Amino acid sequence: MEKSTLAIIVAIVVILAIIGAAFIAMQQAPPTQAATTTVTTTVTQTVTQTVTAAAAPQVIKIKVWASGSPVDVTRVNNVEKAAEILNKMLEAAGAGVKIEVEKQFFRGDYMDKLTAAFAAGEAPDIIAMKNLAALAEGGYVIPLDDYIQKYSMLLEDVVPVLWNSVKYKGKIWALPQDTEARPLYFRKDVLRQLGWSEEEINALPEKIKNGEITIQDLIKVAKEAMEKGLVAWGFYHRPNFGGTPFIIFYYQYGGILQDPETGKLVLDKKAMLKTLQLLYQMAQVDKVLPPDMIGTSWRKIHSDFVNGRVLFWFGGTWHWAEWQRVPYHETLGNLTEEYEWENIGFALVPAPEPGLKPMTLSSPYLYYVTSQSKYPELAFLLITLATSAPLDAEHAVYSGHLPVRTTTLGIPLYKKSKFHSEVAYMLDYTSVEPIHPKFGVYKDAWITAITKVEKGEATPEQALEEMISTLKSELGDELIIKE
Repeated sequence: MEKSTLAIIVAIVVILAIIGAAFIAMQQAPPTQAATTTVTTTVTQTVTQTVTAAAAPQVIKIKVWASGSPVDVTRVNNVEKAAEILNKMLEAAGAGVKIEVEKQFFRGDYMDKLTAAFAAGEAPDIIAMKNLAALAEGGYVIPLDDYIQKYSMLLEDVVPVLWNSVKYKGKIWALPQDTEARPLYFRKDVLRQLGWSEEEINALPEKIKNGEITIQDLIKVAKEAMEKGLVAWGFYHRPNFGGTPFIIFYYQYGGILQDPETGKLVLDKKAMLKTLQLLYQMAQVDKVLPPDMIGTSWRKIHSDFVNGRVLFWFGGTWHWAEWQRVPYHETLGNLTEEYEWENIGFALVPAPEPGLKPMTLSSPYLYYVTSQSKYPELAFLLITLATSAPLDAEHAVYSGHLPVRTTTLGIPLYKKSKFHSEVAYMLDYTSVEPIHPKFGVYKDAWITAITKVEKGEATPEQALEEMISTLKSELGDELIIKE
């Protein structure tokens, strides 16, 4: 018998036992010992009548919350599909129990809503988000180590490096839900208008990977495209804080964000200054980046790039799928993948300057079991099934993310995706964000500095000093300043 088949059989047996235990827990307390004979007779009759009448199964409700872009709704839908799988097992076994999933999907951060739900004692059982350190420190979620050990056979194919994204203070707090790479997208059609040959366009990602082309080189290309009236802007980046390009630039310049020994946050002054100087150059000197980029609506960003008004966009792999499912194009609406391959290319984020390395960043979404769940083991099994290879493949292909299971690579749906095959190499060049409960404070100070330098309201040096002053005040001993 194959190991995967054995794992499924073992899981089914255990799942049925868990469901049965949950079912029993839901019933009223048994009568006293004095009524033993009566109870036995009554139970026998009740079971007989229940089978004969085919009464509706007992319902266990599991609530799941998640967030993301419009294409990420599979974060909740896959939990629902996992429940459908379990329900078929339960029905076949005549367990008389059914799982119902109540799902809620948010377009943005929902931490405030989660906090309110906890205060009211109405928290969901499962959540999908990042914020691991804050969730663990706040008591919102439970460690999963015991369950992971118990069901290790079902988790052997989790991509090994992703376990690092769910560990905090010696415990495992979540299961990886998805991961991604964050490429630099470029408009092939604009490069053609600049006189680039197909060979030159197709060679761009490889030259970036080899360090032959840097951000400085692409700034020159962007200026040329703007001067010739081919695009309104050379570059766009995200409208709020994120890994690309801010953390990537900082890492490329040699910075680190977390001390591996103490876990404290780190600010490398040289790397941060160079990062701010590069953004200042792009927005205020070469003027290839809008000075009011921070705060721009997501829809405008996607619409401008999809309609060819921007040459380079620091995006994520999931945007490839989003453009096919959200009508950003003013004529075509949803893009076809054929249009994307013809007009849009992608590469690693180039080295900022010669001698540095290209890079990307991965920031996995995570599935957690909350501390208010009445059925934590059942919730764990649902997220285990929701990330199993077939559902993992569906989420990856539909949303443009990368899989969290190695066996997903063999699923036919995934194997047919050209985009996923082409982008897979980027994980060899990836990096991650720090896991620290106060990294949000760091990010707030950082985006303030970025906003000021891009708008020309402060020099990079001034913005850095303000950032350091803020972080020293708010983080205290949890911050290391590296000169």
